Amino acid sequence: MRYRDAVVVVTGASSGIGRALAEAFAQRGSRLVAVARREAELASLVESCRAQAPVSRYRAGDLGDRAFAEEVVEETLAREGRIDVLVNNAGMPLHAHLSTTTPDQVARVMDVNFMSCVWCTLAALPSMVAEGSGHVVNVSSFGALVVPPREPVYAASKAAVEAFTQGLWNELSGSGVQALLVRPGAIDTEIWDKQQEPNCYRGAKAPVRAVV
Repeated sequence: MRYRDAVVVVTGASSGIGRALAEAFAQRGSRLVAVARREAELASLVESCRAQAPVSRYRAGDLGDRAFAEEVVEETLAREGRIDVLVNNAGMPLHAHLSTTTPDQVARVMDVNFMSCVWCTLAALPSMVAEGSGHVVNVSSFGALVVPPREPVYAASKAAVEAFTQGLWNELSGSGVQALLVRPGAIDTEIWDKQQEPNCYRGAKAPVRAVV
C-alpha cells in the first residue's frame, strides 16, 4: 500500500506496540492520528513524529467509552475525508484469579480490548466500503489460543477480537477493504508491570520491533 499521506488511526498509541506502530507509520510520511488515555505520552509521540509526518495529531480519551471511540473516527473522517488504515491496538491486562475477579472488571476489559475495536471499526467501515479501499488491523494475542494462568478474561477479550476479525475478513470479500489480524506472543511492553497478581511467565520477551 501507499504509506505517504495515508490517513492512519492507531489506538493504544501511548506506549508499547501502539507507539512503535505510530512511529513506523510516521517514518513513512503517513497522516497519523494517535489515540490513547495518557495525553502527555501522546503529545511527546506526536511531537517526535511531526519531523517526518507533519500532519500528525492525537486524541486523548478513554476508548472503553463508546462515544469517545466513535467520535475519534467521525472527527478523522470529517477532517481528512477518509481513513486508510485503522489499527485497533488499545488494550488493558487483567491478571487475576477468577475467584477474585468482579463482573465490573470483566466488563471493563471487554470494553477496552474488544468493544473499542468493534466501535471504531463499525464507525469507519461505511466510508471504507464506499471508497472501495482501506485496512482494518486488529491486534490480538497468543493468549487467545493458549490461555495463560490467571488471564482467562484477557484471553477471552482477545479471542473475541479474533472471531470478529475473521468474520470481518469474510464479509469484506470483494469490497476492496482488508481485515488483518496481528497475534503477538510475549512482547516486552509495560503491560507486564500492570499485574494485579504475580505473573508466572518466565520466558523470553521479544522487543516491540518484532511486531512492527
